[in-house]
Amino acid sequence: MQGFVIKKLATDELFVSCAGNLEPYLIDELKELGIVQVRRGHRGVIVPKSIDNVYSINYCSRIATRVLWPLIRFPCPHRDALYTASRAIDWKLYFPSPESTLAIDANADNHPSLRNSHFAALVVKDAVCDGLRDARGWRPSIDLENPDVQLNLFIHQGIATLYIDTSGKPLFKRGYRKQTGEAPLQESLAAAVLRIAGYHPESDRLCDPFCGSGTLLIEGAMMATHTPAGFFRKNFGFAAMPEFNEAKWKAFRARADQKRIPLPKEKIIGADGSPASIAMTRAHLEATGFIDSIETLCRPIERINISFTPSIIVCNPPYGKRLETSSSLYRHLGEFTKGYPEARTFFLASDERMAKSALLPCHEKISCMNGGLPVRLYNMAPRKTADHR
Repeated sequence: MQGFVIKKLATDELFVSCAGNLEPYLIDELKELGIVQVRRGHRGVIVPKSIDNVYSINYCSRIATRVLWPLIRFPCPHRDALYTASRAIDWKLYFPSPESTLAIDANADNHPSLRNSHFAALVVKDAVCDGLRDARGWRPSIDLENPDVQLNLFIHQGIATLYIDTSGKPLFKRGYRKQTGEAPLQESLAAAVLRIAGYHPESDRLCDPFCGSGTLLIEGAMMATHTPAGFFRKNFGFAAMPEFNEAKWKAFRARADQKRIPLPKEKIIGADGSPASIAMTRAHLEATGFIDSIETLCRPIERINISFTPSIIVCNPPYGKRLETSSSLYRHLGEFTKGYPEARTFFLASDERMAKSALLPCHEKISCMNGGLPVRLYNMAPRKTADHR
């Protein structure tokens, strides 16, 4: 390794990740946040690197899952190059005390010299620990659950980029969820589904007849009240960065929070046939402060009698253990929506046969991912009223 020279490449852009196929919607959202220079990447988008963008996206984006800040980018032909480049970073700036903790995720598949992603992560770990040991006399501890510093390594076509994750925990973990059901809908996907459905909080009345733990209801309420996506989170990864300025962050957060408005009643309603699901929903509504504004009913869909006429129905029906069980739920959903012929209807399904059981005309199918599982969003809205932003 002695005399080995690392050729550093430009690192002036952030990578903002999202679930697959949601890139166009994330691009539109970031432009609405005032970030003009945005271009599409693979499972994410690329924006200019600035701490202001880090604050804005982490706190306000409803669709993003992580905001990655590049530390170094370089040609990586072998293990020695990866170690040398990683060791060259001044890790004292990121690990101020012996109690500081570290985690590393790596994606280095198909690299000719590095055996696998796990091995690549170990190389970076050794470089970080060796550098801190020489500079400070101690090594950071590994904490895979809640590290102070989360690093992400990507090696693609021989080019390695080492990022610090400015989000910490993924951004779909909003901070209000107390418990989850068997197949929870990720909050970022729920927000994207509402956006794709053309949900207009000012004028729409939203109904979710399969509300589960209340994710769609709460995401809709946060949109309606201009509540930032990160409002209920306590921690972000950028607090460990040397670029972090606590006074500026608090000022930004205060400006965003000042835009919040109350949620009127009879704007959002949810129902579910499971008492346990309704209990979860109500616990989450209590945690977010929406308990008095959102009505919830513990009734199966064939017996729902809601107090107002919805203009939009959006839901994620449960996937039964047997296809016949799920098919009956979708059939009941179809019958339910026919009672509100003016409402736009969107639902998620993992199987084409389940969707067809609703016996509704489908105008569009949008592929997406929920926690790594492929699902489709089915648009049953009349063409003249559908708004696909």
